[in-house]
Amino acid sequence: MNKAIGKMPVVFLLFLTGCSSFDGSAIRESHTKEYQQLLTEKTEEMLSEKEPLDLNDCVEIALNNNLNIRSSRIQEQIATLERKVAFSNFLPAVNLDYQYTRWDTQPKIKFGSSAVAMHDEKIREITWKIQTSIFDPSTWFLYAMHQRGEEIAELVTKYTRQMTILEVTVNYYHCLALEQAERALQSQLNAAVGLEKEISAFYEEGLATEWQFKQAQVFVLERNTSLHNMQYALGQAKADLLASIGLSPLADISLDTMNPVNPPNESLEDLVVETLVSNPQLQIADRKIAVEKEKVKVALAGFLPRLAGFASRTHSSDSFLLYDNYWTYGLAGTMTLFNGFANINEYKAAKERQKQAFTEREQQTIVLMLEVLKAHLNLENAKEQSLLAQKAYDASSRHLIEVEEKWREGLVESSEMLDILAERDNAQMEAMNSRFHLQVSIATLNNAMGITDKDYEEGKYEDNVAKNNCTTIK
Repeated sequence: MNKAIGKMPVVFLLFLTGCSSFDGSAIRESHTKEYQQLLTEKTEEMLSEKEPLDLNDCVEIALNNNLNIRSSRIQEQIATLERKVAFSNFLPAVNLDYQYTRWDTQPKIKFGSSAVAMHDEKIREITWKIQTSIFDPSTWFLYAMHQRGEEIAELVTKYTRQMTILEVTVNYYHCLALEQAERALQSQLNAAVGLEKEISAFYEEGLATEWQFKQAQVFVLERNTSLHNMQYALGQAKADLLASIGLSPLADISLDTMNPVNPPNESLEDLVVETLVSNPQLQIADRKIAVEKEKVKVALAGFLPRLAGFASRTHSSDSFLLYDNYWTYGLAGTMTLFNGFANINEYKAAKERQKQAFTEREQQTIVLMLEVLKAHLNLENAKEQSLLAQKAYDASSRHLIEVEEKWREGLVESSEMLDILAERDNAQMEAMNSRFHLQVSIATLNNAMGITDKDYEEGKYEDNVAKNNCTTIK
């Protein structure tokens, strides 16, 4: 009876027993407490070092802490390791095997009226095995595929960075616009309160009707409600900004204004050309086509023979052997003669997938051209709307000054004065919103072109990644 004696089965059973002790509730509770604490500490540390934050500060923090960027960097590292694994196919494989065998009774063979032992009751064997590929074209093609895959992962990281920068830019200018609107509404509320007091004094003197007095009170209440709504919206916008830069959305953040982003001055045709050259989505599509080409070669290699060389050296403790050490070596070749036309159909499928990759790149090209066109038109429209809104605000402000002078002279009713004041306030809000939309339109065009990342070099932030990744909780 042949028995293989060892400790591996026992270790394996112990391992399985340990895996069964998973406590999901305890892990969830532990992660919640630990993550919240570390995230809060990191948020306080980074905000205390940089506040108030301008757009460049927000982008720098996001490039180091945004979870999407962190995930894409991990995928990039995985692609690099997969490429190294593919390279290992070019190198010889060396294995060391150890075998211990024991029989409960020593095996013997009958020889006449007696018995002769075949080998020892206990045998130990150590074998070195070496194998290397001599001719296998598919290994070259697979390695080339993983090279393109590594490049794709790098471009995906670049594209993720660009989308993160766009998100942070939009959230940043949204917060600035809401802060300006909050200050404007506070000023409007103060003006409304002052006007309400004057109308109240006129009402007490009989120079204003009760309806005009009530209308002034409603106007104050309306401005106060608008201010509160704006403060709620500002709190949500700041939470969105904090989340996009990878910090706790529960924290408070103070922002610093900076010079607005300037729009590109090139013509639409030049913008489209730069897009087709710079946008990482098309660069990814190029490499996907290259990957499909390598897959066609791999499928073609299925028709070719594969040749490998092997050698092994074995040492045995069996005393019945004449030679306790011996070499085994040779060549092994494999060639598919017939596999149900699977290799033929796989080659045809690889050719079709290559055609599909070409088609997808053409589709992506048209989509990007359309996006640039729309973004360019939106930018031109935003410029005109911003100019119009500013002119309307200037005109309404001047109108308010003139009407206010007549109102103090008693030539204009209080209701008309309130209407003109509301008109000026609305024009002020429109002017601020138009400036916000202008900045967002510029950022959207830059992102569609693939140039969002130009001012943020990769090396500037890579050194800080490990230091700032303190919120990675197991």
